[in-house]
Amino acid sequence: MPFFSVRDTNLALKTACYAACILLFLTSCQEVDTIKRELLAKVQGKLLKKKNPFVPRDGITIRNTPLFQTANPNSDVLYKLPAESTVHLVDRIGEFYRVRTPDGKEGYIETKVVGGEDIVQLTQNLRNSIEGIPPQAEGVLKTNANFRLQPGRNHEVIEKLPAGKKIELYERVVTVRTPAQSDKSSSRGKNSDDAEEQTPPDMLYDDVKKDVWYKVKIEDGRVGFIYTHNISLTPPEDIARQVPYMRIVAWRPITTTDDADLGSKNNYLVAYAPIGKDPGSDYTRLYLFSWSPRLKRRTISWQTKLSGILPITNYQAEGKPGFNVRYLHPTKKNKLVLAGFVLTKGTVKRISEEEIPNPSLLH
Repeated sequence: MPFFSVRDTNLALKTACYAACILLFLTSCQEVDTIKRELLAKVQGKLLKKKNPFVPRDGITIRNTPLFQTANPNSDVLYKLPAESTVHLVDRIGEFYRVRTPDGKEGYIETKVVGGEDIVQLTQNLRNSIEGIPPQAEGVLKTNANFRLQPGRNHEVIEKLPAGKKIELYERVVTVRTPAQSDKSSSRGKNSDDAEEQTPPDMLYDDVKKDVWYKVKIEDGRVGFIYTHNISLTPPEDIARQVPYMRIVAWRPITTTDDADLGSKNNYLVAYAPIGKDPGSDYTRLYLFSWSPRLKRRTISWQTKLSGILPITNYQAEGKPGFNVRYLHPTKKNKLVLAGFVLTKGTVKRISEEEIPNPSLLH
């Protein structure tokens, strides 16, 4: 029978106690860690339910914008993205998107310069709408101007363009101002530095206030709408003021004439409208200004009266150059007339005509 001293017994008890304490401690730690993990999972789950997760998608830049290195406007600029650049939106961080360009570069751009699928579709439709149509006029912005993708004061301003920017003009669109818009315009008065908020005197008719917009293409290729009062047209000097009491609306070269001294000179088809009156159309008279080698200037070789709607498009028949015009039907208010003209023997001849229903084009 083994012999154990009191001292050995005490040591064994102490060792057993230490082992029990260590085992209890380890068990407690595991339970605490388990509880922590469970609580953390519950909290994270609730937070994820409350927060809408970002869904990656494609977007388009609505104007020129810097691509930042971080989500901070003071960070380094990697490079400038042109307007209407397609980007893939990877994530959103505050007021910035983390984006990836088609060539694989990543960076951050401000959320306010990104358009969604509706903007992508709208910009594409605008580009398609002027495809194959020659510019109807040219001009420059005489003041800062709001650039919109739809005509009307209620539509979003894509960008404020600076005075002096050159533009090409394709169509005119008239919108009727609502009473609320008219009151807002009146309250601003003549001291407003935004010409779009002022109504020119020649646009107030029969107690109905109208706004006229040009569909334009700006220098970087974007297509949109600008209020006409912000635009100064820049026609050739020798046709701008040829017709008294009329304002020039559009012009475009149709043919050319060879001058032995000056070379090739353009012959212009020019549209005019009355000053201070609302004709209910874009223009009321068409003139052909032909270059005279003998007189060394352009003279009126043909003219006609009609209530025309822009744009004036290309037309050709029997190998002869010409143009198509749309104008209001003289008696049928819900129809337009599409007429084709050709230039022959120094004058203009109408060779086709058909009715087309399209009340949306009427003013």
